[in-house]
Amino acid sequence: MKQIMRGQRSKLSDLVASTVIQIGVFVAGSAGQTFDLSCFGVDSNNQLSDERYFIFYNQKTSPEGAIRLIGGQNGDLETFLLGFSRLPKTIKKLVFTISLDGSGTMSQISRGYLRLMDGEVEQARFSFSGQDFNSEKAVIVAELYFKEVWRFVAVGQGFDGGLGELLKHFGGKEATA
Repeated sequence: MKQIMRGQRSKLSDLVASTVIQIGVFVAGSAGQTFDLSCFGVDSNNQLSDERYFIFYNQKTSPEGAIRLIGGQNGDLETFLLGFSRLPKTIKKLVFTISLDGSGTMSQISRGYLRLMDGEVEQARFSFSGQDFNSEKAVIVAELYFKEVWRFVAVGQGFDGGLGELLKHFGGKEATA
């Protein structure tokens, strides 16, 4: 298993052999903190050209099933199942985020990770903790992006707004009840 550092970039094929992979995410914080894990499938302008590619607790699957939120697997808080062969060519980047639902900040994270799984085997892991952040309410953890081939970058960047601000940043609109 390969440890990945913040900012490190790799060809996805150097990390996993399959074109169907799992991205497992775990985060633990202070008592009572609730974290929302999401994946934004964005176009070459870094925007959601289609809001059906915002995958989160209330929309667990992209239209063709290329991106699916399948719940926690093997100790992960949430797991994304990705099938690259089914992903539309308009999707150029998958952005994995964590946001706080309620009070607190990302500096209160005791530990967290994002790991790339090839089947049931962990191939690479990016670990982070609250020491990496300040008063942010969300984190862009990692991205898979297409530049001639699919590539991975461990971002680990705090984001001041919560889930609503992330959605706005990527060109989406929050549904009003």
